Amino acid sequence: MTSATRVRTGAFTAATVLAGLVVLAGVLPAHNTANAARIRPHLNVQVESACETEMLGKIGAREVFSGKSYEALTEVTRAYGRAIPHIYVFPGSLNMAYIAGSTSVDGRGKIVVGQQAVELFDASSLKGFVGHEMAHLVSDTAAQGCNDYILRDAQMEVEADALAARTLGSAPVKAFLQRVLVLTKGKNWEAKHRFERLQ
Repeated sequence: MTSATRVRTGAFTAATVLAGLVVLAGVLPAHNTANAARIRPHLNVQVESACETEMLGKIGAREVFSGKSYEALTEVTRAYGRAIPHIYVFPGSLNMAYIAGSTSVDGRGKIVVGQQAVELFDASSLKGFVGHEMAHLVSDTAAQGCNDYILRDAQMEVEADALAARTLGSAPVKAFLQRVLVLTKGKNWEAKHRFERLQ
Protein backbone atom coordinates (compact mmCIF):
# COMPACT_ATOMS: atom_id res chain seq x y z
CA MET A 1 0.00 0.00 0.00
CA THR A 2 1.14 3.52 -0.35
CA SER A 3 1.67 6.05 2.30
CA ALA A 4 4.63 7.95 3.61
CA THR A 5 2.86 7.81 6.85
CA ARG A 6 0.56 5.13 8.15
CA VAL A 7 -1.18 5.41 11.43
CA ARG A 8 -3.31 2.54 12.68
CA THR A 9 -5.71 3.35 15.47
CA GLY A 10 -4.58 1.63 18.65
CA ALA A 11 -1.48 0.08 17.08
CA PHE A 12 0.44 3.27 16.44
CA THR A 13 0.25 5.94 19.04
CA ALA A 14 1.14 9.54 18.42
CA ALA A 15 1.90 10.71 14.90
CA THR A 16 3.59 7.66 13.46
CA VAL A 17 4.97 8.11 10.00
CA LEU A 18 4.94 4.85 8.09
CA ALA A 19 4.03 3.72 4.64
CA GLY A 20 2.38 0.33 4.41
CA LEU A 21 -0.75 -1.70 4.23
CA VAL A 22 -3.34 -1.35 6.93
CA VAL A 23 -5.13 -4.66 6.67
CA LEU A 24 -8.08 -4.21 8.99
CA ALA A 25 -8.69 -0.48 9.41
CA GLY A 26 -7.01 2.70 10.45
CA VAL A 27 -6.17 6.22 9.56
CA LEU A 28 -4.05 6.08 6.44
CA PRO A 29 -1.85 9.02 5.72
CA ALA A 30 -0.13 8.47 2.37
CA HIS A 31 3.17 7.42 0.86
CA ASN A 32 6.01 7.86 -1.54
CA THR A 33 9.12 5.64 -1.81
CA ALA A 34 12.96 6.09 -1.49
CA ASN A 35 15.77 5.78 -4.01
CA ALA A 36 19.24 6.28 -2.54
CA ALA A 37 20.42 7.83 -5.78
CA ARG A 38 17.73 10.52 -5.55
CA ILE A 39 18.04 11.78 -1.98
CA ARG A 40 16.50 15.21 -1.69
CA PRO A 41 19.34 17.66 -1.04
CA HIS A 42 17.62 19.46 1.85
CA LEU A 43 16.81 16.26 3.78
CA ASN A 44 18.56 16.42 7.13
CA VAL A 45 19.82 12.87 7.67
CA GLN A 46 20.36 13.43 11.41
CA VAL A 47 16.78 14.67 11.86
CA GLU A 48 15.44 11.79 9.74
CA SER A 49 17.41 9.25 11.74
CA ALA A 50 16.26 10.70 15.09
CA CYS A 51 12.64 10.73 13.90
CA GLU A 52 12.83 7.09 12.82
CA THR A 53 14.43 6.03 16.11
CA GLU A 54 11.73 7.82 18.11
CA MET A 55 8.89 6.41 15.99
CA LEU A 56 10.20 2.84 16.15
CA GLY A 57 10.58 3.16 19.92
CA LYS A 58 7.01 4.42 20.35
CA ILE A 59 5.55 1.40 18.58
CA GLY A 60 7.87 -1.05 20.33
CA ALA A 61 9.53 -2.22 17.11
CA ARG A 62 12.67 -4.34 17.27
CA GLU A 63 15.04 -5.03 14.41
CA VAL A 64 15.27 -8.69 13.41
CA PHE A 65 18.07 -10.52 11.62
CA SER A 66 16.46 -13.93 11.20
CA GLY A 67 13.08 -15.63 11.11
CA LYS A 68 10.16 -15.78 8.72
CA SER A 69 9.92 -12.05 7.92
CA TYR A 70 13.69 -11.69 7.44
CA GLU A 71 13.78 -14.73 5.13
CA ALA A 72 10.91 -13.32 3.04
CA LEU A 73 12.65 -9.94 2.82
CA THR A 74 15.96 -11.54 1.83
CA GLU A 75 14.28 -13.43 -1.01
CA VAL A 76 12.39 -10.34 -2.16
CA THR A 77 15.42 -8.04 -2.13
CA ARG A 78 17.39 -10.51 -4.25
CA ALA A 79 14.63 -10.29 -6.87
CA TYR A 80 14.73 -6.48 -6.71
CA GLY A 81 18.54 -6.47 -6.87
CA ARG A 82 18.76 -4.25 -3.79
CA ALA A 83 20.55 -4.25 -0.44
CA ILE A 84 18.46 -5.81 2.31
CA PRO A 85 16.57 -3.06 4.16
CA HIS A 86 16.43 -3.06 7.93
CA ILE A 87 13.34 -4.97 9.03
CA TYR A 88 11.56 -4.31 12.30
CA VAL A 89 8.77 -6.31 13.92
CA PHE A 90 6.30 -4.61 16.23
CA PRO A 91 3.66 -6.22 18.47
CA GLY A 92 -0.04 -6.75 17.91
CA SER A 93 -0.69 -5.70 14.33
CA LEU A 94 -1.40 -7.01 10.84
CA ASN A 95 0.13 -3.89 9.32
CA MET A 96 3.27 -3.70 7.26
CA ALA A 97 4.93 -0.49 6.12
CA TYR A 98 8.10 1.16 4.99
CA ILE A 99 9.41 4.36 6.53
CA ALA A 100 9.37 7.18 4.00
CA GLY A 101 12.75 8.70 3.31
CA SER A 102 14.54 6.00 5.32
CA THR A 103 16.79 5.00 2.42
CA SER A 104 18.40 8.43 2.66
CA VAL A 105 19.89 7.52 6.06
CA ASP A 106 22.08 4.59 4.97
CA GLY A 107 20.96 3.53 1.49
CA ARG A 108 19.03 0.49 2.76
CA GLY A 109 15.72 1.79 4.06
CA LYS A 110 13.41 0.34 6.71
CA ILE A 111 10.38 -1.93 6.56
CA VAL A 112 8.20 -2.47 9.62
CA VAL A 113 6.09 -5.63 10.03
CA GLY A 114 3.34 -6.33 12.55
CA GLN A 115 3.87 -9.54 14.54
CA GLN A 116 0.38 -10.79 13.62
CA ALA A 117 1.20 -10.47 9.92
CA VAL A 118 4.27 -12.66 10.47
CA GLU A 119 2.12 -15.22 12.28
CA LEU A 120 -0.98 -15.18 10.03
CA PHE A 121 0.56 -14.94 6.56
CA ASP A 122 2.07 -18.07 5.01
CA ALA A 123 5.43 -17.90 3.22
CA SER A 124 3.97 -17.02 -0.20
CA SER A 125 1.55 -14.33 1.00
CA LEU A 126 4.21 -12.83 3.29
CA LYS A 127 6.57 -12.68 0.30
CA GLY A 128 3.87 -10.83 -1.67
CA PHE A 129 3.23 -8.47 1.25
CA VAL A 130 6.95 -7.69 1.68
CA GLY A 131 7.31 -7.42 -2.11
CA HIS A 132 4.57 -4.79 -2.18
CA GLU A 133 6.32 -2.72 0.51
CA MET A 134 9.66 -3.19 -1.24
CA ALA A 135 8.04 -1.77 -4.39
CA HIS A 136 7.23 1.37 -2.44
CA LEU A 137 10.73 1.50 -0.97
CA VAL A 138 12.49 1.24 -4.35
CA SER A 139 10.16 3.89 -5.81
CA ASP A 140 10.63 6.35 -2.93
CA THR A 141 11.99 9.67 -4.14
CA ALA A 142 12.67 10.80 -0.55
CA ALA A 143 10.44 13.78 -1.25
CA GLN A 144 8.85 13.04 2.11
CA GLY A 145 10.58 11.99 5.29
CA CYS A 146 9.64 10.44 8.60
CA ASN A 147 7.88 13.60 9.85
CA ASP A 148 5.83 14.21 6.70
CA TYR A 149 2.19 13.32 6.20
CA ILE A 150 0.63 12.73 2.81
CA LEU A 151 -2.80 11.67 1.66
CA ARG A 152 -3.02 8.03 0.72
CA ASP A 153 -3.19 7.33 -3.00
CA ALA A 154 -5.01 4.13 -4.03
CA GLN A 155 -3.39 4.27 -7.50
CA MET A 156 0.07 4.07 -5.92
CA GLU A 157 -1.03 0.87 -4.19
CA VAL A 158 -2.08 -0.64 -7.51
CA GLU A 159 1.24 0.44 -9.03
CA ALA A 160 3.18 -1.12 -6.13
CA ASP A 161 1.27 -4.38 -6.63
CA ALA A 162 2.10 -4.27 -10.35
CA LEU A 163 5.82 -3.65 -9.71
CA ALA A 164 5.91 -6.45 -7.13
CA ALA A 165 4.14 -8.80 -9.58
CA ARG A 166 6.60 -7.92 -12.37
CA THR A 167 9.55 -8.47 -10.04
CA LEU A 168 8.41 -11.55 -8.08
CA GLY A 169 5.72 -13.00 -10.34
CA SER A 170 2.02 -12.49 -9.69
CA ALA A 171 1.46 -15.57 -7.46
CA PRO A 172 2.86 -14.11 -4.20
CA VAL A 173 1.11 -10.76 -4.70
CA LYS A 174 -2.19 -12.50 -5.38
CA ALA A 175 -1.63 -14.75 -2.34
CA PHE A 176 -1.03 -11.65 -0.21
CA LEU A 177 -4.24 -9.93 -1.38
CA GLN A 178 -6.25 -13.15 -1.01
CA ARG A 179 -4.95 -13.51 2.55
CA VAL A 180 -6.04 -9.94 3.31
CA LEU A 181 -9.51 -10.80 2.01
CA VAL A 182 -9.67 -13.93 4.19
CA LEU A 183 -8.53 -12.04 7.28
CA THR A 184 -11.08 -9.27 6.67
CA LYS A 185 -13.85 -11.73 5.74
CA GLY A 186 -13.99 -10.26 2.23
CA LYS A 187 -14.79 -6.76 3.48
CA ASN A 188 -11.64 -5.01 2.31
CA TRP A 189 -12.94 -3.42 -0.91
CA GLU A 190 -9.50 -2.07 -1.82
CA ALA A 191 -7.90 -5.53 -1.63
CA LYS A 192 -10.73 -6.86 -3.83
CA HIS A 193 -10.17 -4.13 -6.39
CA ARG A 194 -6.40 -4.62 -6.36
CA PHE A 195 -6.76 -8.39 -6.71
CA GLU A 196 -9.07 -7.87 -9.72
CA ARG A 197 -6.53 -5.51 -11.28
CA LEU A 198 -3.87 -8.24 -11.06
CA GLN A 199 -6.08 -10.79 -12.86
